[in-house]
Parts: sequence; C-alpha cells; structure tokens
Amino acid sequence: MLNAARPPRVAGVVLLALASAVPAAADPLPAPPADSNVFVLGGPFTSGYFGDAFLLWQDHYETNAFLGVGYQHFLYRHGSFQFGLEAGAGIRLGSPASLELWTGGVARLTRFTFGDLTITPALTAGFSLVTDTIGAETARAARAGEDATVLYYLGPEIAFSSATEPQWEAFARIQHRSGGFGTIAHLDGSNAVTLGLRYKF
Repeated sequence: MLNAARPPRVAGVVLLALASAVPAAADPLPAPPADSNVFVLGGPFTSGYFGDAFLLWQDHYETNAFLGVGYQHFLYRHGSFQFGLEAGAGIRLGSPASLELWTGGVARLTRFTFGDLTITPALTAGFSLVTDTIGAETARAARAGEDATVLYYLGPEIAFSSATEPQWEAFARIQHRSGGFGTIAHLDGSNAVTLGLRYKF
C-alpha cells in the first residue's frame, strides 16, 4: 500500500513544479538595446571656422552643400553611455564637387528624457579623406600651403527620439574637418551644418 501511494505523490510534485515554471517561461523577454544604426545627413557648408558653425542664425552659409550616409555599431554600453565605431561616405556638392570618406569612434550619452522625448548628445572623432577641397577650405589650404586630403574628422551632434518610435532618431550635426591644431595641417578645413535621420536596429 505504501509503495502504491508513492507514484501519485511524485507525479503531483512534478506537475506542481512544471505549473510554477510555465508563467516564468511565458513572460516576454525585454528587447535587447539597439547596437547598430544607419543614417543620412545633409546641409550647407559655412564660410566661418568650427566655432562659427554653431552660430546657426548668422548669414555665413556657402552655396556648397554636403550630403552623406553612415553606419554606426556600438561595442560597449554602461548605463546611458555607449561607445562604438562609425563609418560614412558623402558627396560635397559645389565647384568643384568632391567625395568624402570618414571613420572614427563615436560616444553617446542617452540621459536627458522629458516625457516621451529623449535628447542624446554624441561625438564622433576620427579621420576624413576627400578627393578635393571645397569653398572656404580651398582658400585656407592655399594660404597655408597645406594638403587637406587627409584631416581629422569631428562630428558633434544632438539627437532627438520619441518613446513611441524609439528606433527613429532625428539629429543635427556639425560635419567638421581640420588639421588638429597643426598635428596634421595648420588649417581649419570645412564645416557643414547638417540635419539627419537615423534608423536603429
């Protein structure tokens, strides 16, 4: 009689364990944070220097413009801080037209949230390669007697996204190239004020 009673008791314990595990297995797992994105950006070049490009209200825009695409992949995340790599390519529209390739490291800080709106400052720093100079950059390179084919790249930006569509992000960025206080060349190359759209995945 004792031996006959054991199987139902053991079966009951097993069924209870399975039943308690079902809700945990059914709970949806949180979506992993997006670690890659693609983006487009474009805007006019300015005739001023890097610091002047932030003075958006000034009438210092050239007829030359920049249009480009890029890709970012993030390798490290700690809280609201992300660090990764960026690569991009663009066309510098003007006389003469030229191509630009750039690559570098990118750091983002997603910390500022106001209701459904998230504001994310970011900075990309690396190197830029162009096939020809353009606008004020041409005049500066000629005055300095410097080759502006390869310069440092700097892309400070501020991005905006909504909690309802977090995969999309609009941003404003300064597309800057320079000699880095003479470490590559003694010139402030080009500065474009751009607007962009990013898709994160």
